[in-house]
This record gives sequence, structure tokens and C-alpha cells, in this order.
Amino acid sequence: MTLKKRIASGEVTVGAWCTIAHPQVVEAMASIPGIDWVVFDLEHTEVNVNDLAALFMACEKHRVAPLVRLSSHDPIQGRIALDLGAVGLLIPVVESAERFADLARHFVYPPKGRRGACLARINGWGERFSEYQTEFEPILIPQIETPAGVAQAKAIASLPEVDALFIGPYDLSASLGSAGDFTMPAFREAERSVQESGRAAGKSLGMHVVTPRPEGVQARIDEGYRFIALGTDIICLRDSLQQAALIGK
Repeated sequence: MTLKKRIASGEVTVGAWCTIAHPQVVEAMASIPGIDWVVFDLEHTEVNVNDLAALFMACEKHRVAPLVRLSSHDPIQGRIALDLGAVGLLIPVVESAERFADLARHFVYPPKGRRGACLARINGWGERFSEYQTEFEPILIPQIETPAGVAQAKAIASLPEVDALFIGPYDLSASLGSAGDFTMPAFREAERSVQESGRAAGKSLGMHVVTPRPEGVQARIDEGYRFIALGTDIICLRDSLQQAALIGK
């Protein structure tokens, strides 16, 4: 079953978050049993489109789905990521259902959309052109990160192009006045509103578990989240070292 179908079915999927543009780092994450996908972050990291093909190969070796978080609402960047092998895109700071629907059309082939056809890595430089052209549908996940996005979450979730809603906890808490405070009433209320919007539309909910501890992951699952991002590569590295460094101190 494809990742898109697993998300649609409400299955829990777990992924890693790539901020270090090196294939060995990606392979180290993708080779871990239980990792279903890796997001390559073009918004806040050194990773760029020139790195993606090599990084995707490290995922594909272990049958892990590569996803890309765009740096902005850039249709060309999204098209390039898909042509290189991404199976889906996370789009930051989505605040309008109408604008998201218009952006999504750039990632779907005619007659449904206006993605440009090409001979590229994703279709074997033409060998699987017809198969990919007719069968591929990208995973599209808008990120809800502002009060305006929360207010529009119901309309956004109702779009057929949307596979899941993903809450960006740091940006959402910052936009509510206290960055990193996920317990403040305003954040909890916004979170509940997005959850209700996703459930009403039958869409999966996503969240970042910043410090990837088992109890934190289980808590998110218990809250109804089904698309779980585990920290980042560098956060996981630092967390492991910090725990070990404190032994005996």
C-alpha cells in the first residue's frame, strides 16, 4: 500500500526530518525499522533542490518515502521536487483554502491540474512516462501555523487535494505570543480547533514530536495524530549525546 493510501486510511505513520544534506545521514535514518518517510526541509535548513536526488536515493534504498517541505508557496520548487522523486509535499504557513487549491493544481497533471510533463528521474527519463503520468498523485499536506490558518482549517481540510493537516507547533505557538509554549490555553484551543477540522473532513492529523521520546510519540497517537514527525536529525543527535553526557555528573 502506498503512503498516500496509508495516510487516507488513518494508519499511524512515523517519519524522520532531514536538515543535514548528506546521504549517509539520510540512510542512517531511513534504515531504522518503523520509519515510513523522511521529510527534507527546504524552509529552515541547508538542504536545497540540488541535494534532493542523492538524498532521495538513500530513502528509496530502504523503501522509505521521500517528502519535501517547501521553502514557500513556490510552484516551481514543488514541481522540481516531484520530478526528482518526491512522493509528496508539505507546504508551510497555509492560511487560505482558495490559495492552497490554486497552488495544488501546479502539482497535478492535466486535465485536473497544470503540472508540466517532462522526461525526468521520476519516470525513468521517459521509460515509465505513461504509467507515472496517469497513476501518480502527490501527497499534499498544508501546515497550519498561524491563527489565520486555524480559522481556515475547516475549509482547507475539506479540499480533496489535502491528505492531512500538519500543525507546526513552534510557529503556531510563536504566532500566539509565546514561542515553544505548547501548554498555554491559546495554543491548546487552536490545536483542538485544527483537530476538529481534520476529523470532520476525515483527514489525518500531523504533528512534530520535537524531542522524540516514546512517551511523547504515544501521547500524540492517543490524541489522534496519525502523521508523526520525530524531531530532526540534529535534535536527535544532540538529545542522545546530552542524555549520555549527564551520566556520572
